[in-house]
Amino acid sequence: MKRRILNLLIIACLMTVQTSLSAQKGPGRIGVTFSSLGAEDIYGGNNPNYSLDGKSFYALGATYIKGMNKWLELETGIEYSKHKIKMTSNLYPGMIVFMRTQETELSMFNIPVTLRANFLKYFFVNAGLLIDFDVSGKSIYLDNLTGFGGIAGFGVNYNFDFGLSVFLNPYIKAHSWINIKDQQKILEKGFRLGVTYDLHRIIKL
Repeated sequence: MKRRILNLLIIACLMTVQTSLSAQKGPGRIGVTFSSLGAEDIYGGNNPNYSLDGKSFYALGATYIKGMNKWLELETGIEYSKHKIKMTSNLYPGMIVFMRTQETELSMFNIPVTLRANFLKYFFVNAGLLIDFDVSGKSIYLDNLTGFGGIAGFGVNYNFDFGLSVFLNPYIKAHSWINIKDQQKILEKGFRLGVTYDLHRIIKL
């Protein structure tokens, strides 16, 4: 059943991209993003001997934004994210041991496919699908977090006359909330800073 859901999400994602690319003339905008300055919580997992807490994270990405109409845009791209996770051993009544903490790292490639609705000239809200690929390797503390999640947020965007745009996007990301096995899940809250440039101006050069 879960495999069927994953296949349906992939098909829906590809159909959304294909529809948007043919929806409006013009090449769109391309740029880079940086995400950090937030917190994350880890849910799930089947080992009662330790607890996991997110310590810090960052993500670097390339983004592509394509207009669908005057107020709606599709945004996709690829990000590389790195997360520092703190593991704390759980103590039970009667156990005479010291509290032990240890750090581990999680690395992922993320492919977001979101819709951005613009309003009041400078503001937007965005939401959509997040595809996660865990490239950390095997860990005794963390599950493989390859799977599907979601992203939602709001932001402010400013377009300069010469084609450059800058945006700030506070967001919430749910990593690997739909996966094949009952794996751990991450809820990430942070800020994304992006700089894009109008491809139409590059083509004219």
